Amino acid sequence: MVCHDEPTKDWLADRVPTLLTGEGSRLTLVGLDALPTYKRVVAWFPSPAEDAERYLLRLRRMNQGLDTRQWRVCECREESKEVRLVLSIDAASVSLLEKLRWRLYSGVGQATFSLPCTKLEGKK
Repeated sequence: MVCHDEPTKDWLADRVPTLLTGEGSRLTLVGLDALPTYKRVVAWFPSPAEDAERYLLRLRRMNQGLDTRQWRVCECREESKEVRLVLSIDAASVSLLEKLRWRLYSGVGQATFSLPCTKLEGKK
């Protein structure tokens, strides 16, 4: 729940301790800065179409420090001789991709990543 003003936040903070939760669960108030942020990126794989989850697993295994477990596939499309994935990825992964100049090892060549509004050379 997002509180749009201070009185609403204070009201919610007063109510949280009185709410009943399931066994083993708890409720905590946090600021928006504590929530993870995600960005959409586009990835091209120079290989025949596979299950999208296999691409993510392979990326995680072949690129040290990359954790794809929180990535979500929004779209998967085969285009000529490559596969295009639109992904929702965490901010830490975006930082790592920037350090790697948006190119990762994918097992059959290099996967190329970009933000959706960025056009890469040779991509339409």
